Amino acid sequence: MNRPLHRFTPKKLTQAISGLPFLLCATTGSAAPEHEQHLTVIEEVVVTGELQKKLADTALPINVLSGEQLNNDLANTLGDTIDSLPGVQSSSFGAGVGRPIIRGQSGNRVRVLQNGINTLDASSVSPDHANGVNPFAAERIEVLRGPATLLYGNGAIGGVVNVLDKRIASQPLEETSARILQSHDTNNDQNTTAFTLDAPAGNFAVHADGTIFNGNDVEIPDGNFLPPFQDEDTTGRLRNSNFDGKSGGLGATYFFDSGYIGIAVSDLQQEYGLPPAPPGVSDEEGVDIRIDLDQTRYEIETGWLLNGFFNELNAHIGFTDYEHREIEIEPEEEFSEDEGDGEEEIGTRFFNEGFDSRFTLKHGSPNNQHGVLGVQIQDREFGSEGGEGYILPTDIRSFAVFALEGFEYKQLQLELGARIERTDTELSSGCDQSETTFSASASALRDISDSANVWISASLSERAATEEELFSNVSESTCTNFAEQDLIEHAATRRIEIGNPDLDTETSRNIEVGLRKHSGEWTGEINVFYNNIRDYIFAGFTDDPEVIRYNQQDADFYGIEAEFTQHLFRDSNQHFDLRVFGDYVQGELDDGEDVPRLAPARLGAELSWARNRWFAQLSSVQVFDQSRTSSNETKTDGYNRLEALIEYNLPINDSNLAIYSKGKNLLDEDIRDHTSFTKDSAPAAGIGAEVGLRFTF
Repeated sequence: MNRPLHRFTPKKLTQAISGLPFLLCATTGSAAPEHEQHLTVIEEVVVTGELQKKLADTALPINVLSGEQLNNDLANTLGDTIDSLPGVQSSSFGAGVGRPIIRGQSGNRVRVLQNGINTLDASSVSPDHANGVNPFAAERIEVLRGPATLLYGNGAIGGVVNVLDKRIASQPLEETSARILQSHDTNNDQNTTAFTLDAPAGNFAVHADGTIFNGNDVEIPDGNFLPPFQDEDTTGRLRNSNFDGKSGGLGATYFFDSGYIGIAVSDLQQEYGLPPAPPGVSDEEGVDIRIDLDQTRYEIETGWLLNGFFNELNAHIGFTDYEHREIEIEPEEEFSEDEGDGEEEIGTRFFNEGFDSRFTLKHGSPNNQHGVLGVQIQDREFGSEGGEGYILPTDIRSFAVFALEGFEYKQLQLELGARIERTDTELSSGCDQSETTFSASASALRDISDSANVWISASLSERAATEEELFSNVSESTCTNFAEQDLIEHAATRRIEIGNPDLDTETSRNIEVGLRKHSGEWTGEINVFYNNIRDYIFAGFTDDPEVIRYNQQDADFYGIEAEFTQHLFRDSNQHFDLRVFGDYVQGELDDGEDVPRLAPARLGAELSWARNRWFAQLSSVQVFDQSRTSSNETKTDGYNRLEALIEYNLPINDSNLAIYSKGKNLLDEDIRDHTSFTKDSAPAAGIGAEVGLRFTF
């Protein structure tokens, strides 16, 4: 075989450092030593677009995190790992949750994938649910901003985040490689240990990875938090923000003359606390709520080289068994010493069980036409059980056919795509929502020089309402909302969430224009977009701060994203670069009100320097005030997040030892995340430092 199938596996690998913690990433045996990676420019090939174009040739705004950039950005949560990218922010719900927000969209409008198929967790259902993805096991993370519905499901109008690991290899390995991480965070005494191992074994490639992490309650700036939201016995710490977790994965791939077939299994377990109830929301005094999450995932993937019009066949199936329990811990003082530190009660159990599968045929031709034809099938059961189960078990089935064609003519590249998807969401035989959605896209990219191009894209994307939007607090017998006295509170959010079985299909019309310079003394990209969404579904506050109701209204989103890097000095031994980026998005409903919890504007700058064995970085991100708010939503002050990193690399024969230290929130700012439901009761961590080492061999 002379090329990889389905997934591109770059020769350099990584792991992680930083963010709120530390790192881990897969690595190939031929990877360069880490101190050399700082000085190396890799021409990335994008996996998520299926046509596997070079990053510079894609007519979409795409970012790829891999290598040292992933090392520097890696954090506990997926959202925190990628929130330094333009147009991307993180929505928190305490220290254990950070969900991606892209262009002001989150939840089910941002598709989170693991190796190109759905994670099938519960993160899109509620803001307190963490993504079922371990960033420490990632080899690379690709982020597509803007509608990516065609290939990965209806409704991804915000974008797609694809987390790629090496549990199933797409090309044979040349030699054994491994990476070990150990790190410590001074803010909450968090410790992380992680490793990856990849090895050839005849016609096989085998993989193993594991991560263990745990941390205490995070420290927050003094004076920013008042009882009962701050624990009086531990002044300066956010109560119930401690967490721990572990994950592991095994994979094996067999290679034959015309392709490969691989299997993988992984398990993720996390326990994390949720913040106290925000002001204005009632709470039983002292009751803490914790999430106990467990996800087991099985994957099988195969790729075949073909002869004929279609030259490649890929199939990928993922089976997921996900559940988490929301545990209420009563105050210690209500119980005697014989009963321990407090009584635990499981209020709700959420589950998501099922599979997602993709089958694609690719073709290419001498006349520079190439494309992909695919089918996606998903079948799962989602719901909640227990005394506080407000979403009854629901069956969700979908079947989709999609096609994407690319054409090249001299300096012009064109892409046309379409997708038809049928989705059946059934709460009971008498409460069934069936929708057929259609999506289409067209894009054009033209080179204006050897180092720059301009592109334009337009798309139409339909999204069927999801189970939580339709059936939260809905009776399966009458298919109407429960009576007011029977409404069930979601204990974790301390709010009552009310769905609407009569919601219509969303329709998004998006157009954007971009300019990209991909080589030379400076590189960068600027994108401008406009998105009109008919029948936009949103969770809006009511006059009662404890009640959230799903509503529908037309909405307009528009914004701009920019990122530029200037090579101030660069030669074979060192480089000194300046990176600046910024983003702005505005969303307005048809009645003139602003869209709730809209991400604020940002402007950031980053200086990075590498010389021989040393690497240093200083970054500052100014997040501006957010005064554009919806009804019953408070304004949020801006802040500046200042961070610094220094790293020393020590080559040892063919291995490398990297020792690093990263300072976080160095100004000890009071950081409130406007996109979070808990911004008034859970500020981000204050000043702290992360120290660690990575050993690669």
